[in-house]
Amino acid sequence: MSIEHKNNVQVNQQVSYKVIGSGKNLVLIHGWGVNSAVWLPIIEQLSEHYCVYLVDLPGFGEQPELTDYSLASITETLLGKLPQNAVWCGWSLGGLIATYVALHFPERVEKLIQVCASLKFVEQGQWSGVKKEVFEAFKVGVTKQPKKTLNRFLSLQSMGSDSVKTDIATIKSLLVDQTEPKQSALIAGLDLLNEVDLRTEFSELAVPCLSIFGEKDSLVPMGNVTTLLELNPSNQQVIFERSSHMPFISESNLFKATLIDFIER
Repeated sequence: MSIEHKNNVQVNQQVSYKVIGSGKNLVLIHGWGVNSAVWLPIIEQLSEHYCVYLVDLPGFGEQPELTDYSLASITETLLGKLPQNAVWCGWSLGGLIATYVALHFPERVEKLIQVCASLKFVEQGQWSGVKKEVFEAFKVGVTKQPKKTLNRFLSLQSMGSDSVKTDIATIKSLLVDQTEPKQSALIAGLDLLNEVDLRTEFSELAVPCLSIFGEKDSLVPMGNVTTLLELNPSNQQVIFERSSHMPFISESNLFKATLIDFIER
C-alpha cells in the first residue's frame, strides 16, 4: 500500500494530507482528540477501490491551529486543497464538519457518510445527546490535565462495545507515536460540539446521506434515529449492533462493506 504525501498542496500552510489508492475520491475526516491515524485499520481495503484522502484537521496531527476555529473557516481550509468532487465521510466531530460542507457546498460532495455523528451533540428536550456539563468538564480537563482527559475520552468512546478492551488497545496503539493535538484545537473543538446545531439545515440536504450508528454508543445515542428521518426522509441509516462510538474499529469488516455498498449504489 503506497502513501503519497501531498505536502505541496496546502491552503495557507494549514492542512496537508495523504492520498492512498486510486479511483473515486473518498475524503475521511477524523473526530475530536485524535487524527487521521484512526482510519488505518480500514484503509488498505478502501484504497483498493478508491482514492482515499486522509486529512488531519487544523491543530491535530502535524497541522497548525486556526485562529478562527469555526465550521466556516475549517471548511474553507479543507475545500481549498481537496478534490472538486468526492464522497465525504466524517466520524463524530468530523461528521459534523462533513455535514456542514455538504450543506453549504453540495457541488463538492457526491455523497455524505456520517459515522457516529450528530447534528447537535448536546441534549435538548426530546433530542438525545451528551449533557452540556460533560463538555464543560472535558474543557476543564483539557486545560488542566490534557493527557489524562484524552485517555479518558478514548476509553469512553469504546465503552459498551462487545470488544471494548480490544477497541481501547487498538485506538491507543494507533495514536501512540502520533503528535499530540494542540490544546487550543481541543478546546475549540469542544466548543463546536457544545454549540453547533445543524438540525434545521439537515432537512434541506441535497446530497445522498448515510448515517452510521453504534447501537451501544453513549456519545451519540440511538434516540435520534427516527427524528433524523423526520428531518430528512431520504436519510439512509445503518446500525452496528456490536459497536459503541467506533464501528470502524469494533466491526471493521462490516464497516468497510457498508461504505463500499453505499458509495457504489
